Amino acid sequence: MDKAKYIQFDKIGSSSLGFITVAENFKNIPFEVKRVYWTYYTPQDVIRGGHAHKNLEQIIIAVSGVIEFNTEDKQGNKQTFILDNPSTGLYLPKLVWRDIKFSHNSVLLCLASEFYIEDDYIRNYEDFLNLNNLQLVNYTKDILEKSWNWLNDPEIKHLTSTPDFSKEDQQNWFSGLEKNDSYWVQGIQYDNKIIGVAGLKKIDPSKKTAEYFGYIGEKEYWGKGLSKDLFKLIFKIAKDQFALESLYLNVVPDNIRAVKSYEKAGFSISDRTDSNITMSLNL
Repeated sequence: MDKAKYIQFDKIGSSSLGFITVAENFKNIPFEVKRVYWTYYTPQDVIRGGHAHKNLEQIIIAVSGVIEFNTEDKQGNKQTFILDNPSTGLYLPKLVWRDIKFSHNSVLLCLASEFYIEDDYIRNYEDFLNLNNLQLVNYTKDILEKSWNWLNDPEIKHLTSTPDFSKEDQQNWFSGLEKNDSYWVQGIQYDNKIIGVAGLKKIDPSKKTAEYFGYIGEKEYWGKGLSKDLFKLIFKIAKDQFALESLYLNVVPDNIRAVKSYEKAGFSISDRTDSNITMSLNL
């Protein structure tokens, strides 16, 4: 996983004229900046921070004064960073706990990769330590390309009952996602690696139900018990975000590993044919 580290920005100018430092998306900032905020007048005896983020990345700059960051990542690595120069930033990847101390005249500038989302915060240290490494992340073009390879693997293609499709078919589907309220798809990320896809389709707000779909495309992660954590995330989102009361899914009968994991998650068989098993679950 990425680690917290210093970022050195160019310092343009002279002591007689003053200086300018520039931050640019995907150049000296390793993400697209979607939010900017700054803090100031923080009392010197106050410790702020006390949280981590599930997905958010940040660049922190001490515009003035001295700011001390004490960090810890999920591997237990603890580091202290001192920011005392406006041309030096601190890159904070996701899943890094931080406690922050300020000098009396410090101004902290933050460049953030996402808009404010309260659910992205981990505010309890014990929750941070116990947080599993499996997450759902936005479905991007990079994951779309991985999906092409995964779903054209003969074994995965069969187990997921995926019909033949072209690159154009896939791109048209991806382009229509934003306007398709009945379809929600995410990438499955484990230890900072994209390993599969999961989501809900045929979302019906009136009946409060949807069809679950998902697969792990990286075969080295098969049989590692990740489905338990995946379903925990899916069920919470289905209830909290979509107000659903039940889910169903379809699986080929010879996908025995999947059927067993679905049964462990609480799904039960509601219909069965020679070519398909339908399973359902009340949330």
